[in-house]
Amino acid sequence: EEGVGVFAVNFIVRNGGLPGARSRSIQPALDFSRYAGLCLRVKGDGYRYKFIIRDDYDWNGVAWAFSFDTKPGEWLNVEAPFTAFVPTKFARRVQNITFKKGQLSAVQVTLSKFEYDGELNPAFGAGAFRLEVDKIEGYL
Repeated sequence: EEGVGVFAVNFIVRNGGLPGARSRSIQPALDFSRYAGLCLRVKGDGYRYKFIIRDDYDWNGVAWAFSFDTKPGEWLNVEAPFTAFVPTKFARRVQNITFKKGQLSAVQVTLSKFEYDGELNPAFGAGAFRLEVDKIEGYL
């Protein structure tokens, strides 16, 4: 479909599991201060993905993660409230930190073997996967 981003790979699991697609740094950062969260319009394959946002330019800095499930071949609108994003570093929770909604500096989608703090993603597997992203927008 024209204008749709496609994230697709045939993936082999080794020790970890982290195919992902990340935007370039958004400069200047986007200001979502007046919004309650972000909405993604996606079509997936039944796997659970993470939508990740960032509020600084440190490549390995805090990643704000929101897990969402897909249904094979169905377009879904996934609402991700800013309050539901989990601050992480390498899939481990970071404590006592707040997302800076006025400084959205990158977006990313990831198919991760892990949820958070060593828990496994219950909807993860090796092989082919495909996630189509039609749009990402703020909602009030």
